[in-house]
Amino acid sequence: MFENLKIRNRLGKAFRIIVTTCSIAATLGVVMLIVTMTLYKSALNNYGFSQGDIGKAMVAFTDTRSATRAIVGYDDDSLISQMSDTHDERKATFEQYWEIVDEVTTTSKEQEIYDSIDAKLEDYWTTEQKAIDTGKTTDPGQSAKAQNIMIDEVAPLYDEIYSGMRDLMNTKVTEGDHLADTLSVVSLIFIIIIAVIIIVSILVSSKMGASIAKGISKPLVALENRLSTFAQGNLHDPFPEVKSNDEVASIAATSTEMAETLNAVITDVGVLMEGMANGDYTIQSEHSDKYVGDFEQLLTAMRGMRDAMVHTIQMIGEASSQVSAGSMNLAESSQSMAEGATEQAGAVQQLQATITDITSNIEQSADQAQIAYDQAKQYAAEAEDSSAEMKAMVDAMARIDETSKKIGNIISEIEDIASQTNLLSLNASIEAARAGEAGRGFAVVADQIRQLAEQTTKSAVDTRDLIEGALQEIAEGNAAADHAAESIGNVVNGIQQIAESSKHISDVAKTQANAMDQAEQGVNQISEVVQSNSASAEETSATSQELSAQATSLDELVGKFILPEDTEQ
Repeated sequence: MFENLKIRNRLGKAFRIIVTTCSIAATLGVVMLIVTMTLYKSALNNYGFSQGDIGKAMVAFTDTRSATRAIVGYDDDSLISQMSDTHDERKATFEQYWEIVDEVTTTSKEQEIYDSIDAKLEDYWTTEQKAIDTGKTTDPGQSAKAQNIMIDEVAPLYDEIYSGMRDLMNTKVTEGDHLADTLSVVSLIFIIIIAVIIIVSILVSSKMGASIAKGISKPLVALENRLSTFAQGNLHDPFPEVKSNDEVASIAATSTEMAETLNAVITDVGVLMEGMANGDYTIQSEHSDKYVGDFEQLLTAMRGMRDAMVHTIQMIGEASSQVSAGSMNLAESSQSMAEGATEQAGAVQQLQATITDITSNIEQSADQAQIAYDQAKQYAAEAEDSSAEMKAMVDAMARIDETSKKIGNIISEIEDIASQTNLLSLNASIEAARAGEAGRGFAVVADQIRQLAEQTTKSAVDTRDLIEGALQEIAEGNAAADHAAESIGNVVNGIQQIAESSKHISDVAKTQANAMDQAEQGVNQISEVVQSNSASAEETSATSQELSAQATSLDELVGKFILPEDTEQ
């Protein structure tokens, strides 16, 4: 009945129906009250008051007869005159009440009795007037004659009239009682009808209210239960179907639309986060039109997270490439340094053997001054060769020093790259923590990157320490080489002096022997430095190879992510 109406219209219509029903009951009650009052008023006028009027008329009629009897019975003119006036007054009073009785005569039976009495009254008044005219004197004979008329003619008419009036009153009483019973029945019927209407109104109102309440509460309860499961995360079950077209149906339709939108958004977010968790950062939203209102911030935040992750991974890839390239350069430089150190070791061994020979010859020069003089030119040439070799060794040491400094610079770059990598891994861990469960896998990768960066930093620091040690040893080797070169120059000068003056060869030989001892010690130190440089170069090469392997592993980890070419989508 009300399914297609809004709740406001439904309640309004039900209220109008109830008000109309109550109005009908009230109107009917008023009508019944008016009818009952009218009937009671008519009963009072026609039966209650009319009985009093009949009684008054009977009393006045009786008084008239008494006055007539007094007129014909008294023998005093004054009394006769007084009673005559009383008779006229009583007769006028009777006629007045009798006219009122005529007005309240309603039924045919009453009218018949009234007409019969009224007809007899004419004879009565004529006969009575005859008796008055006869007996209105002090003459006893006339008075007696008048009394006989009263007895013989007036009294029978009086009795008939009085009896008729009594019958009229009894009729009024009977009909009044009947009307009273009828009014009681009518009143009872009216009361029953009003009670029935009130009960029907209450039943209809209750049924209508129950129907409206059920039509409102039943779908609301179903909708409340569904919204409870919806609040617990159940987005797939359908919302209850509401067959009405009221506000509850609108709420159900709106709730269904809201659930569909939330389901689409959450499903799309799950697909996006799962794709990014699997390393695919080219994935796009399939329901971007659903992200309206506050949902647009969610889509914007996911895009910002994706762009940040893409940028971070790209930076990690670039840093890994730089680390890989730097480690390769370091490995090549270390290999070159190791080869140079090997060559230097051979040259130093040769120099050591040469100095040993020179020392032996100088020791023998005191005894073989002549031989030394003959061989001075040869020794001078060999000394000059040794001087050239010493210069070559010094130059090689200088190159080793420059190479070591370059390696130090490369190590600084490696430390900077490792620091940037560590910072990037920290940022990646923060972003993964913000992503929650979906970013847990990336957090593991970020942690591995951080550990790799820490290992790289440690290796770079160790390499720097080794290179700084090598630089210090090289500096000492350079000093020793310079000293050795100076000693070789002294040897050359000594040989020339031997050639010029062999007589001083013994003293000079001793001096040269001491100098050569020192030179041999310097050469030994150079040999140790070269060997140390060679070991350091090998360690640096191994470290750079390990760093290169770690950079390759980092490249492989970065390569697992699928990155978009354009992050503006």
